[in-house]
Order: sequence, then structure tokens, then C-alpha cells
Amino acid sequence: MKKVLIIEDEKPLREVYSLILEKEGFEVNTAANGAIGIKKLHSFNPDLIVLDILMPVMDGITFLKSVDLKNNYPHIKTIVVSNLSDPLEDIDKYSVVHCFLKVDLSPVDLAIAAKKYT
Repeated sequence: MKKVLIIEDEKPLREVYSLILEKEGFEVNTAANGAIGIKKLHSFNPDLIVLDILMPVMDGITFLKSVDLKNNYPHIKTIVVSNLSDPLEDIDKYSVVHCFLKVDLSPVDLAIAAKKYT
């Protein structure tokens, strides 16, 4: 079973994303910010991370810089889900495979992307 870690500060979105992905057969774990996400990353070892950018405590960009997925966890891919139209300046530095605007993200789109990148 493929594993997805959802790092999102908005609880309703965490719950909806979890429901969608669990229904599609993924094992899901969640974190309310990047600091918690780092702890869960080490213990859960996901195949995919669904990551918000704007969060309290530790934002998504700080999370990406802190864990350096590309070098330390090359098997983990990241889907960014954000309210920012251009959330990452230098996307190639990170293991980000897709960026979604939250307002445009449908449950079907998230499920398709998760299957594609795991």
C-alpha cells in the first residue's frame, strides 16, 4: 500500500484530502504544519507528500528546505497545494512534481495526481 503524508494547516482540508486518498487505497497520515510534518516524515516514510505552503509554525518552503527531499529522500515526491499562484520560485531544487491552486483542486484531480506520482 502506498503512503501519503498530508501537511496542511486547515483541518477541514486535511480531513477531505485524507478521505479522498484513503478511498483510493492509500495509507494516509497528516500533519498540521511543517514541523510536525518533519517528525511524521521520519516515522511514516511516505511515498508522496501533499504540502501546503502557507502555514503557521513552519511553512511549506521551510519544510522543503529543512528536509532536502531531493538528496535525503529521493523516492518521495511532493504535490504542492497552495493559495499562491506561483508558490515556488525554483521548483527544480525540490522533489515537487505538481502544483495545484487550492481553489482549482477537485477530489478527482488529487486522486489522479496521487496515483500518477506514486
